[in-house]
Amino acid sequence: MVIKVGTGALRANGHPSDSIFFSLASQIARAKQAGYEIVLVSSGAVDAAIAWLTLLGKNFSMLDTGELSSIGTSELLGHWKQAFLPHGLVVATGWLTHSVWNHRNQRANLKKSGGKLSRLYTVPVINENDLLSRSELKKMKRGEGDNDYLARRVAVLLEADAFLILTESGGIYDNANPSDPAAKRYLELDGCTTFRLGAKNGGKSKTGTGGPQSKINQASICYRRGMRASIAGVHEKDVIMRFANGELVGTTITNRTILQK
Repeated sequence: MVIKVGTGALRANGHPSDSIFFSLASQIARAKQAGYEIVLVSSGAVDAAIAWLTLLGKNFSMLDTGELSSIGTSELLGHWKQAFLPHGLVVATGWLTHSVWNHRNQRANLKKSGGKLSRLYTVPVINENDLLSRSELKKMKRGEGDNDYLARRVAVLLEADAFLILTESGGIYDNANPSDPAAKRYLELDGCTTFRLGAKNGGKSKTGTGGPQSKINQASICYRRGMRASIAGVHEKDVIMRFANGELVGTTITNRTILQK
C-alpha cells in the first residue's frame, strides 16, 4: 500500500503537528502488524523548514522552495523518526528526482529496495528532491512535479494493491471551500475516464503544489491499474486501517460518481 500525506494534512494551527505524525505512525504500525506492506510518500519539508527557521529567528526570505526543502528535510524526517520510534519502526528515506523514471537501473533499485524495506521493520518515507534541474521545475509547473504524481509513480512501480491520499479536507468536494456548510463530499468518483472538477474547484492546494484535480488524476490512474484508491481525511478515525480493510473512506475512486446527499 502506498500512502501519500500532504503538507496541509500534517499541520495544525499553521505548523507541523506532532500529534498528527504520531497518530499516522500508530495507524501504520498497526497496519504493518496486520501484514500490510506500507510505503509512505510525505510532503512537508518546506513547512518544516519554515517552522524551524522561525523558531531560530532566522530570515528565510532569500531562500527559494528547493533551498527551504533541503533545510526542512531533516526536520521532516525527525518528526517521522520520533513518531515511529515507540512502535519499534525505523524510517528509511528515498528523496527522488524525475530522472529516476528515465533510468532502468534506478527504477529497478527503487522497486527492489522499496519493496524489501516495506516488508521489514522499516517504513520507506519518499519525497521529491526539490533541488531540481530546470527541466524538472518546468514539470512541476505543468502539474507533473507534485507529490501526488510522485506517489502514483511509486505505487505503479511497486505494483501496489492500494493507493491512499490523505488530506486535511477529507476528500473531494463539489465546492472549492470544503468548510462551506453547503459543500458536499463525493463519496465515490468515476475513475474509468477520470472525473473532472469545474475550473473553480480544481486548483492547487493552499499548502502544496498539488490540488483536488491532481489527486483525482493520480488516484484514477491507480484505479485503472487495478488498485483500490481513495482520497480521504487525515482526521478520519482509523482511516488507514479502515482503508486497508476494504472500507470506503473519504472519496473512493470506483466506476461511478456518487455525491453526498
